[in-house]
Amino acid sequence: MPFKELVCKKVHKFTKRAYLSGSVNTLKKIENKKLLGDNTDGIGLLFDLKRLNFIQRGMHILLIGSGGASSGVIPSLLNYGCQITLTNRTFNKTKTLVKRFLSIGTINSLKMEFINVPKYDLVINATSSSVTGDIPRISHKIFNKKTICYDMFYSFNKTSFLKFAIENGVLKYADGIGMLISQAAFSVKLWYGILPDIGFVLKKIKENLRKYDE
Repeated sequence: MPFKELVCKKVHKFTKRAYLSGSVNTLKKIENKKLLGDNTDGIGLLFDLKRLNFIQRGMHILLIGSGGASSGVIPSLLNYGCQITLTNRTFNKTKTLVKRFLSIGTINSLKMEFINVPKYDLVINATSSSVTGDIPRISHKIFNKKTICYDMFYSFNKTSFLKFAIENGVLKYADGIGMLISQAAFSVKLWYGILPDIGFVLKKIKENLRKYDE
């Protein structure tokens, strides 16, 4: 999780999406024992959001977090035609990302304390808060029954962020298990030129998770 930006220093060549995002989650050995760095997070997230019918062009997305997870998905969301408002506990980090991606699409940043109305179509948690059972310091007032919520992390049960959203009226939500599988599938495509059946793998993993939970 913490190494997606650091690994950029170790690769010799980038795919366009990895170069734009400034983070790498997939490595491929190329000619002369050099390494190609790719980032399949953005295309994996977009694939899963489309599968869930969670995203449409022109949507206003609130993206919480400004680390490697966010930088990896911003280009795909902007290229799809969505507007992004970025927020983070450390506000200066959001300003850096906004400057990096302004040439791609419509993106701005706001301090968390100024985000307190339900004007966002889709709220995505890209922080690691759910890993520790915490939630971002975001107002509950951003949610209503029309808000769609997505946590890029996943859990055997609902993540802490999704529980927070549901408690405040959200009806349409998902965790990042679909993104996890989709980004892995696009990594396989980079290595072997074949995109695995994401739907089949997702079904099997969910079945195994239910058995584990039982």
